[in-house]
Amino acid sequence: MWNALGQAATVAQLVGADVGGLISTIIQAAVTAQQNKKECEQLARRVFTIGELLQHLQDPEVLRRPEIRRPLAGLDDTLREAHELVMACQDKSAVYRLVLGGRQAERFRDVQSRIDSYLLLFPVISHIDITRRLDRIYNILLPNDTAGASSSAVSMPQMAVQDSQDAPNIDWMKPHEVQLFTFKELAKATNNFAPEKMIGEGGFGRVYMGWLADGREVAIKRMVMDKNDNFISRALEEFKTEVTILHSVSHKHIVRLFGYCVLHEKRRQLLPKFWKKNEQQENLLVYEFMENRSLDIHLHGQTLSPVTASWKMRIEILLGVSRAIEYLQSYAERPVIHGDVKSSNILLDSSWAPRLTDFGSALTWEGPDHHSHIIVGTFGYMPPECAYTSILNLTKDIYSFGVVMLEVLTGKKAYFSLSEEEWEEIKKIGGYEEEQKIAQYQLVEFAVPRIEAGELRKVLDRRPAAEPTPRQLEAAELVAQAAVRCVRMNWKDRPSISEVVATLETVLELARCDG
Repeated sequence: MWNALGQAATVAQLVGADVGGLISTIIQAAVTAQQNKKECEQLARRVFTIGELLQHLQDPEVLRRPEIRRPLAGLDDTLREAHELVMACQDKSAVYRLVLGGRQAERFRDVQSRIDSYLLLFPVISHIDITRRLDRIYNILLPNDTAGASSSAVSMPQMAVQDSQDAPNIDWMKPHEVQLFTFKELAKATNNFAPEKMIGEGGFGRVYMGWLADGREVAIKRMVMDKNDNFISRALEEFKTEVTILHSVSHKHIVRLFGYCVLHEKRRQLLPKFWKKNEQQENLLVYEFMENRSLDIHLHGQTLSPVTASWKMRIEILLGVSRAIEYLQSYAERPVIHGDVKSSNILLDSSWAPRLTDFGSALTWEGPDHHSHIIVGTFGYMPPECAYTSILNLTKDIYSFGVVMLEVLTGKKAYFSLSEEEWEEIKKIGGYEEEQKIAQYQLVEFAVPRIEAGELRKVLDRRPAAEPTPRQLEAAELVAQAAVRCVRMNWKDRPSISEVVATLETVLELARCDG
């Protein structure tokens, strides 16, 4: 059953609305609607966007502010009307549909418009939320007598590290062909983690490029975890998961783990002072180095790239990733769900072959009745059933991969800002006014209706060619239709990963014939 659980419900209670429960029931009703299925699904996606945004508001104090509570106060009523409207689209008689069809269309437009007006609030709320958190960080970093106004230059604290010359016993299976490194070896490989060696940074910590003594070029993920932070247990679990999963899988499109390092507290006392971080624990993971960085960087962070210049290369990347997912689901000892498939977790080696990485959220699937109390993912890639229930199934990765396919087709992020041309088109279709323009648009919601309407050209990335050849357009259409199936609201309507692989193999043959 669809449960009203999670942070969305908790946050919503601060504004006097059971938003989490309403969103859950709206999505469930949209999945089972018999009439107006496309309209119901589109409305459910907008409602789902609200739920995702609510989950990312981190400061309850922000939600208690009168200027935030007042405009959100009517959200409950709007979602209730959306639920009533979607429920009315269950199985009804032909006479009912004939008499009320026009009125329903008008109600859909009205409710959609009001939901969009609430979405306009989130950029403002998010700005206030971030500003308050930066204030706190700034005040912590400065002595009390010098604390002042917030500074946007202050960066968020990073996660920490750990070493292993005197490593503790680890309760997972002894890794096969995975080396146990010392902190000294990894520090030497990165010139004491010099700033110029850093190649990435995120919530997990930092990634450094280095050379091992045997000549191997590696990427070293340095996971920094403050012992006083409440996410340390989750971070440790992700570290163990990464080692456990990657030591037991081997595939040419999955990044290889060379080893790890666990810094034991007793060993830390012997380290030089500049290597110590009080009250912190440090874990390090050592991977093969991926020379060409991530797919995300090439799609969204560079103007000139071999990836964006070639449909054939884009399809080869998609096919490689789909084969990695197929391997995890079909050929491992037990099916593995990666849990966080996204463009930034797809790395490219020196020959531009893709490698799926970051298995910290992965888990083995126990079967159709498998439930998980903790289901994690990334904003924009998470399927609806995972965001609001504890039910887990193999189509979680398929949905996320569908979003990646749409990214590759359109060149847009999972959430993106509309261009003026796109906004003018939406105004014509939906009758929206200029003041209703939404700062961030969900890619799935933007692309799927246009693809289903036969308007793929309107969303297709123009960087490979302003006008694709007929064969390229045919190939892109096959990818688009597969992506649409992957991101269906109802997980039962999504294809198997083997079907997706077969489609992409066909598409690649078309791309090769076109040169």
